[in-house]
Amino acid sequence: MFLHCRNAAGDLVQILTAHREKISGGVVHSFDGTQEEAQQILDLDLYIGLNGCSLKTEDNLAVAASIPPQRLMIETDCPWCEIRPTHAGHKHVTTTYQTKKKEKWEAGVMVKSRNEPNCIVQVLEVLAAIKKEDHDKLAEQLYNNTMKLFFPSKTE
Repeated sequence: MFLHCRNAAGDLVQILTAHREKISGGVVHSFDGTQEEAQQILDLDLYIGLNGCSLKTEDNLAVAASIPPQRLMIETDCPWCEIRPTHAGHKHVTTTYQTKKKEKWEAGVMVKSRNEPNCIVQVLEVLAAIKKEDHDKLAEQLYNNTMKLFFPSKTE
């Protein structure tokens, strides 16, 4: 299962708990809930997916830092959920891209305020910083998590 959850973790956990016997794995993506809600999702043996919308506040960063790397996934949710300069996680972003307004589009330049797949590195940078982990080591763990959940026959 691939479950989108923004501003609804309590309700989602309640529904999933009521149907726990039918759950055989998945990721709750775009997660922005509390530490308690994160633990409830982990207790259901699900992964938690984070993107820019998951890293807006200092509270979000604290929750993200507490998620075990072996149960974590990252995403962009493009074209939305970029890490904006107003987000708490932005201070940890080191990779930036040239942007232009959509009316002035040109090849090789991102459209301003449009999240693109290459921005996933920014999510990795924020998580590595708040978890105090090596970027490459964390990226490898995240890759392994993805393979384990979505392509289990290739990891055996």
